Amino acid sequence: MAEYLLLIYEDEARTSALEPAADAALVDEFQRFMARNATRVREGRRLAPTSAAVSARRDPDGGVRISDGAFVESKEVVAGYFLVEAADMDEALAVAGQVPVPHGGVEVRPIRPVPDA
Repeated sequence: MAEYLLLIYEDEARTSALEPAADAALVDEFQRFMARNATRVREGRRLAPTSAAVSARRDPDGGVRISDGAFVESKEVVAGYFLVEAADMDEALAVAGQVPVPHGGVEVRPIRPVPDA
């Protein structure tokens, strides 16, 4: 089985504007998704908002520049992820199609295997 990272993109402004009951209902949907896919989902987490992010970038001189916020400003941001095992990309996409993302989408990326030493 191969591993895939499902990157969840959301419209952060719309998601953060949810009433507590609507947010709790969305969390319940994600928990049901995880239960339905328990044999494939290895891990999944919701990320803090981009206002809590800190970025590190290499300077041309080899130093590191630290700045508040995400790398890029965008309407849709990475809001969470799931690490899944699937036989192939088609199966990973079938799992991704079940992720309850009301204000965004899911990017599916194969994880490169680590070469044997």
